[in-house]
Amino acid sequence: MIERKTILAILILLLFTTASGQVENLSVVTNDTLGKNFIISIMHRVNDYQFEVSNQKANRNWKQATWYTGVMAFYNATKDQKLLDQAINWSSNHDWEVGNEIMFPANRFTCVQTYLEIFFHTKDTSQILMAKKYMDTRLSATEPAYLRGWYYIDALYVGPPAFVMMSKATGDNKYNDYINPVFWELADQLYDEDEGLFYRDSEARFNEKSKNGKKVLWSRGNGWVMASLPRILSYLSKDDPYYEKYENLLQTMANSLKGLQGEDGFWRTNLADPDEYPMPESSGTAFFTYAFAWGINNKILDPQIFKPVVIKAWAGLCSVVDENGKVCWGQSVSRDPGKVEKEDSDEYVSGAFLLAGSEMIKLVKSAKK
Repeated sequence: MIERKTILAILILLLFTTASGQVENLSVVTNDTLGKNFIISIMHRVNDYQFEVSNQKANRNWKQATWYTGVMAFYNATKDQKLLDQAINWSSNHDWEVGNEIMFPANRFTCVQTYLEIFFHTKDTSQILMAKKYMDTRLSATEPAYLRGWYYIDALYVGPPAFVMMSKATGDNKYNDYINPVFWELADQLYDEDEGLFYRDSEARFNEKSKNGKKVLWSRGNGWVMASLPRILSYLSKDDPYYEKYENLLQTMANSLKGLQGEDGFWRTNLADPDEYPMPESSGTAFFTYAFAWGINNKILDPQIFKPVVIKAWAGLCSVVDENGKVCWGQSVSRDPGKVEKEDSDEYVSGAFLLAGSEMIKLVKSAKK
């Protein structure tokens, strides 16, 4: 157990840490960063900001749907009815239909995760009927995943959790039986055993190097994978033959990532070459924070080893939330590492932050017991 004095010392040290430049919004990094009220307050600020920005361009595609995975995680951690109402209103405005992405079909299931999480509270089967019907049309596919358009590592976050949730919701294991082999087919193609991390796609694995001649291991791409694991494990039976495999992957990635974290709490956009783009990046960092904290909260990761990683990462994330609630330094839409500007942000950045905060609430609750 980390004593409160140690936590405060880490946070105070972080106040004076730079992130390829000064962490500018020092006012949010206080001794209360690990206080439940602070965490909830800053999460509301982020969600309120994103709602104001996105409300006029509502859609159900992957970016906005990723934000709503964070909204529902926020609700599950706080039981604040306003958050559930927000998610229900968003879902009903889209008639509970799957996403309409064409080029990346796995992305269509991102919004389905929110529909299913709502269903677990309401038990209203009409909320998942459209998604179930669409999923049922996919189950007969037998060609390799990449021929179905599932060839990129982001697919592991947007797609598989929805299928696992559907098995939980319906009591029918056919959705697990379909998606578990798909997950591991794609994972095996893109996993680097030496690094314990993932390439974004085959192009990154076989044909690309960083400017310094190193591997291209995209931070947010690995964030998508690592953040998928809590979302799968939370709904997959421990008796499932794949459960331990998912659990082991979370542990392996956590061990690989802890040594790559910057002193400011952030990971850089190329995990294999942090000097290529040395500025902080908040979306990958938030996904990692979520998965690390979930692993600790669920006794899969050793708190003595990983709590310092989470504390440092959370303090860093809080430091880049501006006064309006915008989570800054979030890499724009991409498929590979790249330069990040302070003003960069998007819906998925807010969603990742809310995911991280939802597990931080649980982490600080358990620390007080």
